[in-house]
Amino acid sequence: MDLVTLAQLILMILRNLNLKPRKYELKDIALAAYSLGVQITKTGIPPSTLYYYLRKVGIRRRRESRPTCPSCNSNRVVKNGSSRGKAKYKCKACGRTFYDALKHRMDREQRERILKEYLNRMSMRAISRVEGKPLTTVYSLVRRVGIRAFTNLTILKGELKNFTAKFTVFDEFWTYFRVRHGVMREDLWIWTALADGVPFYEFGDRSYGTFRLGWLPRSEVNYTDYYCVYQVLDNRVAGKKYTYLVESHNSWCRLVRLARDTKAVTRSGRMAEYSLALLNVMYPHVFSRERTPLNEAYLKGVQYIRENLI
Repeated sequence: MDLVTLAQLILMILRNLNLKPRKYELKDIALAAYSLGVQITKTGIPPSTLYYYLRKVGIRRRRESRPTCPSCNSNRVVKNGSSRGKAKYKCKACGRTFYDALKHRMDREQRERILKEYLNRMSMRAISRVEGKPLTTVYSLVRRVGIRAFTNLTILKGELKNFTAKFTVFDEFWTYFRVRHGVMREDLWIWTALADGVPFYEFGDRSYGTFRLGWLPRSEVNYTDYYCVYQVLDNRVAGKKYTYLVESHNSWCRLVRLARDTKAVTRSGRMAEYSLALLNVMYPHVFSRERTPLNEAYLKGVQYIRENLI
């Protein structure tokens, strides 16, 4: 039995039931015939009836795809133009005009989860897709919390300069920001010093002008490699076998956020500083097995910053 015969049989059964044309369910037959490409004249359905049901079903589907009103939760919503590329809707029940936009509010658990995803080398666009939040909301959260962490860490490390470290290990590592490849990429060198395992950083290029000693506490012994910049240090011991500690710290930073080649690119040099400060606050760690007054004061201060950060 072909489709035309089947449609005619169903129509004959419906006519024998003595039902009015607009009251019985011609909708399914009309849509099936239209979707399968059957000619309207062969099905016996008037073109006006087919157009009526197609238009009725189309309006119902558009209503289901539209958002509900955030005030009264009504689905009697119509489009009301657009603004800045975003569709505007108006509720017929209460008269409110609203946007079909993602909600920007987040609880503490979601904010902390977003920061951990960011610090584990996840791009902001991927975080926005996973968490269901706008990209601008994710970026403003990371930047705002990063600035707070950077400011508090700067104050804490200013207080730690009064201590004297038993040893300090120096090294530097390279990263980039803005773009991954091309002329728009900008290189950034990060100088790392572990004073009793406490990380201190300086950002800039790989020259004498960037390497300054004012950002460090005093140290009894300074361990470095053979790079010529470190010759200005007192009590310096040079050798690759002494710098394994700071190199493992640099690898930890790369594994978490500052990778060599990844699509999760830091947007600016300031964001690299904020990201590194946020990393040290969210995951406090001292790269030394020996407990000293310096690293104990650092861990206590970072724990206090961590509790009041988010």
